Amino acid sequence: MKNLRELLVILSVFLSIVVLPLKGYALDNEVEQINLLTNDTKLKIEKFIEENMDKGKVPGLAVTLVKGDKTVYQKGFGYSDIDAKKPVTSKSLFEIGSNSKAVTALGIFNLEKSGQIKLEDEVTKYIPWLKVKYKGKEASITIEQLLHQTSGIPFKTIDKIPVSNEDNALEETVKTLINIELDSEPGRDFQYATINYDVLGLVIEKVTGKSYEGYIEENVLKPLGLHNTYLYKNEIVNEYIAKGYKLEFLKNDVYDAPVYRGNKPAGYIISSAEDMAKWLKIQLGTLNDLKFDKDIVGKSQEANRTVRPLSDGSFYASGWFIYPKSENQISHAGNNPNYSSFIVFNPKDKVGVAVLSNTNSQYVELIGQGINKILEEGTYNKNIIDLNKGADTIASVIICISILIVLSILFFTLKAILNKQRHLNTYGKKSLLKLVFSFLFMLGISYCIYLIPYILYRGVSWEFVFVWLPNSVEVALYFVFTSVWLVYIYLVFISFFKKENDKGIFLLSIKRY
Repeated sequence: MKNLRELLVILSVFLSIVVLPLKGYALDNEVEQINLLTNDTKLKIEKFIEENMDKGKVPGLAVTLVKGDKTVYQKGFGYSDIDAKKPVTSKSLFEIGSNSKAVTALGIFNLEKSGQIKLEDEVTKYIPWLKVKYKGKEASITIEQLLHQTSGIPFKTIDKIPVSNEDNALEETVKTLINIELDSEPGRDFQYATINYDVLGLVIEKVTGKSYEGYIEENVLKPLGLHNTYLYKNEIVNEYIAKGYKLEFLKNDVYDAPVYRGNKPAGYIISSAEDMAKWLKIQLGTLNDLKFDKDIVGKSQEANRTVRPLSDGSFYASGWFIYPKSENQISHAGNNPNYSSFIVFNPKDKVGVAVLSNTNSQYVELIGQGINKILEEGTYNKNIIDLNKGADTIASVIICISILIVLSILFFTLKAILNKQRHLNTYGKKSLLKLVFSFLFMLGISYCIYLIPYILYRGVSWEFVFVWLPNSVEVALYFVFTSVWLVYIYLVFISFFKKENDKGIFLLSIKRY
């Protein structure tokens, strides 16, 4: 027993000498974290996130905040898999959408630094077959213009990106631009077109002789230490990938979006909140032991002031929007059919926020901006109308109304037939001619419906809308077509099959001849 007591005394002394200092280090570290983000601020942020996730019906969200060289907050909200009740964590992986562009830009600047390309080079130097036109004449686009989104390539080119997972997907994507008519003279105006960065991705392939993925992984991601950022989904352990969702009839539904490998340089890199914390520190210049040229990172943040600023006063750099009115705050949103992201940071204050989500929602940017404002000012209140949520709600209402119309028409038609209330009447040539004109009028209405996305969404097709907007929109479109044509057919029916003493009506006032 005495020996046991002596042993316990020795162990106690050992623990007091060795373990307690370790515990003290951990506590000091925690105090440092709390000093950077107070408990009150943390509670405000979490309340803000949860309220807006609920408003926007956002299934899952990963948030990371950095201050200087430290990650002061990192947390997952909601689910990466709703059915399995699997929560989002800081390791959960999401497509980061257009925030991929800043990664591609670093690849281009890396090639410039090594002397393999010049930013003022025309793209045809590396892709000779990529001929484009402006006002019917051949035009030249430079690498720099692609970086700054001043190439003149139209936004609507996103609609032509082919669905493909083949090795030649990137080249096939860029080939959709051959002989395209530019919206503006290259270098004159800013016009965001996601495919600009796909062209840059192909330039990387042509110059290096490697695949875009191979070059970026070896020469950008590895030197940056972004070991949990991926270019191929099949490289990912399934337990970490967050399932993508789309709204469908006011609820989230799993959505497997088409594969656009050819759009990877512009929008399909995959990452986590943990790596986004590193990415923010890289952009802020605070990450220690960086094995990548910091000057290249800084160059990607240089605003292009050769064109007019946007309506919000911002300028585009290379994968980033720069806001001079907000102390050169830098940000970018990323949206894919079933994922979205938002990154914002202030180089002056060395503060950055990144938000990743497994749905395409404008609330993701709202949450990111809100967190940033709470850090700056303590509060943030802003209401938005989310395109997807609004479209899903409107589509659901349209479907309900259309169902009522269809059921009503079927009811009255069947009632008339079963009760033998109507009898065929003969009409002359004039009435038949009016019938033909009314049919052509209906075709015109149908064509106008077909043109809706072209008019409202800058020239894209319904196929594009079906991929990007809630599934309910496609169902609503079919119901609208069905109800419109059923109404027309019913009007024709009651005009040709009339009740006794019924003068009859017909679309476009068909009268008995």
